[in-house]
Amino acid sequence: MKKQFFAYLHTHWDLEWYRDIEDFNLRFLDIFDIVLDELQNKKAPFFYLDGQVCALINYLKYRQDKKEQIIEFIKEKKLAIGPYYVSSDSYLVSFCSMLKNLELGLKFSKEFHQKDFIGYACDIFGISKSLFCALELNSIDKAIIWRGVNPKSINNNVNFKQGNIKTTWLAQGYFNDSIHCENIDNIKKYLDKISIYSPDPCLLPIGGDHLGILLSAIEKIRKINEQLKDYEIILTSPFEYFKQSKFENISKNEEFLDNSNTYILSGVYSSRIQQKIKNNSIENKLTRLVEPLNFYLKDNYTKQIEDIYKTLLKNHAHDGIYGCSIDNVHKCIDYRLLKCELALNALLKRMLGNFKKKYNIKGKSKDKIGLFNLSNFNSIKTVELELPYKLPNAQILSTKEAFPDDLLWDIYKIPITEEICTIYKQLVEVSDNEKFSFNTVSIKKPEKIVAVKENSIENNHIKLVVKNKQIFVIDKKTKEKISLNLIDTLDSGDSYNFCPKGSQKALELISSKILYTGQIESCLRIQYKNIYLDIKLNNNSRFIEFYSTINNKKKNHKIDLVITLNENIDSTIAQDAIGTIKRKIDYNYNMKSKIPIEYPYELKTNTYPMQSFVIAKGITVLTKGLNEYGVYKNKLKICLLRAFNTISNPKNKTRSIPAGPDLKTPDAQCLGENKANFALMFEKKEQEAFFALDSYNKNYTALAGEFTNELNIKFSDIESNSYIYGISNNKKISYNLVNKKISLI
Repeated sequence: MKKQFFAYLHTHWDLEWYRDIEDFNLRFLDIFDIVLDELQNKKAPFFYLDGQVCALINYLKYRQDKKEQIIEFIKEKKLAIGPYYVSSDSYLVSFCSMLKNLELGLKFSKEFHQKDFIGYACDIFGISKSLFCALELNSIDKAIIWRGVNPKSINNNVNFKQGNIKTTWLAQGYFNDSIHCENIDNIKKYLDKISIYSPDPCLLPIGGDHLGILLSAIEKIRKINEQLKDYEIILTSPFEYFKQSKFENISKNEEFLDNSNTYILSGVYSSRIQQKIKNNSIENKLTRLVEPLNFYLKDNYTKQIEDIYKTLLKNHAHDGIYGCSIDNVHKCIDYRLLKCELALNALLKRMLGNFKKKYNIKGKSKDKIGLFNLSNFNSIKTVELELPYKLPNAQILSTKEAFPDDLLWDIYKIPITEEICTIYKQLVEVSDNEKFSFNTVSIKKPEKIVAVKENSIENNHIKLVVKNKQIFVIDKKTKEKISLNLIDTLDSGDSYNFCPKGSQKALELISSKILYTGQIESCLRIQYKNIYLDIKLNNNSRFIEFYSTINNKKKNHKIDLVITLNENIDSTIAQDAIGTIKRKIDYNYNMKSKIPIEYPYELKTNTYPMQSFVIAKGITVLTKGLNEYGVYKNKLKICLLRAFNTISNPKNKTRSIPAGPDLKTPDAQCLGENKANFALMFEKKEQEAFFALDSYNKNYTALAGEFTNELNIKFSDIESNSYIYGISNNKKISYNLVNKKISLI
């Protein structure tokens, strides 16, 4: 009896990578034209289109005449598309984005009569547990994965259940062009490797990156089978494989982030950080401000929101959000980010303007504002607004010259130059308010609590001190003290993998001074050479904020914030796309001592991905788009900048095989100004970290004036201990912090 291999024809399609999207779109026209011809002429039984629909949408812009043929092939189960809009990462994008990616992909796929779906994750660099959560919420019960799997964790059997999802691991990956070359010895070696971990039948992908379909596949596979003694290749579909296979083995893994068998290319967490920061800001504004307001106020901007998502999701295609493409690709990503930002700002202003016209009962109230509390906090204490006049008891942060919003909202007025005025960015403290509701709140007279000196800043909860050219942060309740410093390391790696070179250098703290002091918030500036940290603290905050500005004049290096704790870090809790992930840490592992790595492996690291916070030994670090943290002994590292000059360095000593082409990326050196934001608090409970994150992200928006008290905007069905991630398509994404239950209502 020959062991059977269920083979499917496919191409893996990066929307943009070492060539731009327009170039790849033209290549896809040629490739997919031939796919349709091969199916039409019955030279191939089936073709799988990489689990995403964006490439097909681009194809149909120029091949609209092929639409009915494509639909017919899908109906006949000769072609499969979806479920995703794009093949996205699962660590660097929000859960709301993951759900929208599936929503848009499924919507398009079902319009083309696709009925069955596989959560296809053939090339993303490690698999978050959140990916499986998103699949389950969309009733998808099958998945195919590759990178990040250690065979031992699945009992050396490629078929297993991850939760309720039947999952198969591509033991040798999705890339197999040896069959295209028809080299029988290479084919047999490849099948031998898969067979080790696979029952009968085995799953065999035939295709690769941007690779055309195997021509006359039915005839070629027939000839190959004649030469195989132990195996038989059956051209079919992955759906047929799932029907014929057993999935009894249950995985205990929460995530797949092991690189002992395949590369996971962890350097992408810190590649092109500025784009990750901007993506984080847009995702938060979209899901925590604009979509909730559209839902609350029953506005009719759902189509505009969907268009913003379509633009944003193109950046989430994995080589884009990873930061491992040519510079021209990332210029396009910058443009799409700007487009999203402008559209969101316009929508937010329009919704607030419409609301104010309808519900404002007093114009310029002297002591009241309307507050949309869109956070999980029961009460927001401090509110930031921009107005053409000063509110009572407000702290002025900055000013600018612009048109006032009220003028721009009036469709019967055309602003003229003389109406440009001073706009005051200001802070006020407000009376109590409810979470997920609209309230008219009173402005309070603040009681100054923050104390700031030339070398320290503190409130009732936390204190920062600069002493002997070092930074110390102190928990005023427990007296626990930790230290902070900045470390610079030369990097001979690339966009995929950091490779330390030489010794680390601690940057010298030059000076500290009071930047400003106010009744509500104060700021201390700490200066290094070409770097400064602005440390902000307000009266009520439990965390202290750091705004870093790095004027980078150096190439091929990495700058980390290093937090020295009082104990070795044997575990961390990091925010995942949904919920958290607890990781055990080998804190004695020293990456540098293991260089160079042996062929064909990738060096293990002690760096990990996070969404917006990590907890270690009672310390919580909150970030906005800083997605990489690292651990060594009692040191917790947060990457602030990584500069490199190529997509893939063939001489990278932390990875033995190139992960891409050696194309130069001068923009990735991040020369010039680089800004980042992070915060620090003494907290070990993940529930408190979630709530602090809402305050840190300022999940509220406010209007000057007094509003009708007949308004009753609030959720009435929020479970206790639940954290609302946001609104998506008029449904709220809820995560119970106690029982870890996820709901989409």
